[in-house]
Amino acid sequence: MSNRRVAPNRTAHPAYDELRAATRELRRQLAHALSIEYDWRYHDGPEWAARYWRAFGDLAVDLAESAAAPRYQRVIARSEWPSLSRTEADDVRTIFRGLVAVAHPAVDPAAARDARASLWPKILRAYRGGDRSALVAAWSETRALLRGPGLPADVVTLRAEHDRLCEAAAAADRRLAEMSQIFPFNMRGKLDDADWVRRQRIALAQVQAFTQAPTDGEVAHKQVS
Repeated sequence: MSNRRVAPNRTAHPAYDELRAATRELRRQLAHALSIEYDWRYHDGPEWAARYWRAFGDLAVDLAESAAAPRYQRVIARSEWPSLSRTEADDVRTIFRGLVAVAHPAVDPAAARDARASLWPKILRAYRGGDRSALVAAWSETRALLRGPGLPADVVTLRAEHDRLCEAAAAADRRLAEMSQIFPFNMRGKLDDADWVRRQRIALAQVQAFTQAPTDGEVAHKQVS
């Protein structure tokens, strides 16, 4: 009689492995969408707004909406990560996206209940400030906390997690779609097109001329006419 141990059957349901793979993919998709959303809100968005007002602020019809306004000066002031090179900024984004995948409570609900719950606010604060060293430290700390894949072991709970992730990923995609239609997120890619900037400046100059109040000389001329 053989003493060889038989490996336990880890597939508790015929569709378990397929469901597990689909759930992992949904987590990946959600983490990717959330990373883009944070990037737009905290870094790309302010940069696009600043570039827009540098290009068109002198043509603003309403002075309160011009680049001279304090709130736009604040936007312009934080439009870049002055302490980071482009390579370092890309590195910060890469580290942050990895952290979103393992520490964001929407991606992994367990992260809201274990030691990662206190790490996520620090991670977000470091990312907003472009603090690479803090993100690297958070990465090491977060990885040390992970004990396994973090997915439910039984098929019923796994199905519930799959459905939750499906809804969360769809909601994140909707937010990105809505953001892409409003300023400054709708400036993505346009400000690199010099011809588009030129056409926009012409159009805004025409609007500015049309909406300007007439001068005293123009009023007098109309009255004489």
